[in-house]
Amino acid sequence: MTQIAEAAAAIAAGTVTAESLLEQARERAQRAADLNPIAHVDWDAALADARERDAQARAGGPLGPLHGIPVSIKDLFNVRGMPTRGGTRAPLHELSDREASLVTRLRDAGAVIFAKTNMHEIALGATGENRWTGDVKNPFDPARQAGGSSSGAGVCAATGIGLAGIGSDTGGSVRIPAAFCGVTGFKPTFGAIPLDGALYLSWTCDHAGPLARSVDDCARLFEVMSQRRSSHGTVARAPRLAVPAAWLRGRLQAAVREHFERACATLRGAGAEIVEVATPLLPTATDCYTPIVRAEAAWVHRRALEAGGEGFSDLVLPPLEAGRKLAALDYIDSMKQRDRIRAELDAILAGFDAMLLPSSAALPPLRGQAEVDVEGGRITVREAVLGQTLPFSMCGLPALTLPAGLVADAYGAGTPALPAGLQLVGRFDGDASLLALGRWVEGLVGDAPAPAGF
Repeated sequence: MTQIAEAAAAIAAGTVTAESLLEQARERAQRAADLNPIAHVDWDAALADARERDAQARAGGPLGPLHGIPVSIKDLFNVRGMPTRGGTRAPLHELSDREASLVTRLRDAGAVIFAKTNMHEIALGATGENRWTGDVKNPFDPARQAGGSSSGAGVCAATGIGLAGIGSDTGGSVRIPAAFCGVTGFKPTFGAIPLDGALYLSWTCDHAGPLARSVDDCARLFEVMSQRRSSHGTVARAPRLAVPAAWLRGRLQAAVREHFERACATLRGAGAEIVEVATPLLPTATDCYTPIVRAEAAWVHRRALEAGGEGFSDLVLPPLEAGRKLAALDYIDSMKQRDRIRAELDAILAGFDAMLLPSSAALPPLRGQAEVDVEGGRITVREAVLGQTLPFSMCGLPALTLPAGLVADAYGAGTPALPAGLQLVGRFDGDASLLALGRWVEGLVGDAPAPAGF
């Protein structure tokens, strides 16, 4: 069984309590305070909730699949009794006041919703660096980025502050922090999990998804939030995996290349057929993603921008203003190019079980670092990190990142060992099959390292 399944079974059997799991989360949160993962927490209210879950378990009635499990929520989803600030000081005019449906579904399944997690401001960024709330720091090396924008959720999942975190993913914001923090992150098919009660960034790209310690844990959370089954997914034969080799050529950090090739060799040894495929349109993904997200984000925040943009930091105000000034024809051109990229990916995936690639072209950079060295020279951290994930969010395809151990000395002799992630991308609405494949890959190369002290 998984960590969540084992804990839920132990609560039902009376050998573990929801209160004890919450107290463990609180102790871990105190230990990890310098990493800055939590935006808001009310331990007393959470304790009352946990005790209520324990009373329900003692009463012997039917229990939900997440009964007593402590789960944190990214600070752009509304949670009853908690503020939603979205990591910004700007007014959030377009945010509704109702609790997000996905949060209510988690509660109904028995989860103890105990905290809101820190994030990149308004989810417009992939580093976890935030002028207003402070940077969220990587648990393997606090000098490095935790990834974003669901940075606090990644740190909580890695350090045991609860058994799972819920994030959002517009261009990689579940998968990037999961990969950087050494945990599993699942971005389901577009529309699978409802987003009402959330602060949108880009309504045509936004997704919600879980970060946890295993594929099974993510699958359980996905089933609750989407109200879809995933247990019917199977791997009936050795899988066929497509690798976009030409696109990856020159864009990977040397240490990432070596790690990825080792993982591919292991999968081949287990019978997987790994085929290099051409993706001529994939290099254009960033160029069409950026106008779409900036234009839609500027519309979401239009009232705050019309009032002068006060409360947005210098990290996010310029891209918002760029989106505000974007010509309608340029936005439509980007939407049309997205359609072409989606068609290309759909055609490739029709003949494969999934696409396989590194979750990030580089291991976690230093906080404040703007560029990184890769095989082909120097590229921006944004392209090295977000560029590996954004095509699949933009096209709405399910994608999963798996922790595959630590890589030592990636930034020079003596630098800390850092987590590396493998990404699997599936067919539209193929969530169950992708999760099943993820379990197979996890069994061969999966390795969720624990940060020192946790």
